[in-house]
Amino acid sequence: MKNSILLYVFLFTTITFTSCQSEQEKKAEIVTTKYVRFIDSVTNKTTADAAANWSIIEKHFEKQATELNSTLDVLEDTAAFDAKIDSATAKYEAFMNSIRRQKGILIEANLTTQ
Repeated sequence: MKNSILLYVFLFTTITFTSCQSEQEKKAEIVTTKYVRFIDSVTNKTTADAAANWSIIEKHFEKQATELNSTLDVLEDTAAFDAKIDSATAKYEAFMNSIRRQKGILIEANLTTQ
């Protein structure tokens, strides 16, 4: 009787842990997709439009990145998400650098005309 109770407790714990893990993985997939879509939407803007709204874009990016990191911190294995995240982050950083170069050129142009 004692062994059967232990067996039931073990099975319940195993099933619960597996269920939670799959729920965490589902949430990680949703958050990762949301992150990638955000970056795609930002990088599809014209550089002039993005430059004009860059402070707002950066705030949203930080929020998305924080949510993504906190969600992935719970998982043991993030390899399934790493490629998507790394690709999207590289795309965002390249776009951010082009915006910063454009803003630098605009600032220099304004200083020389004054």
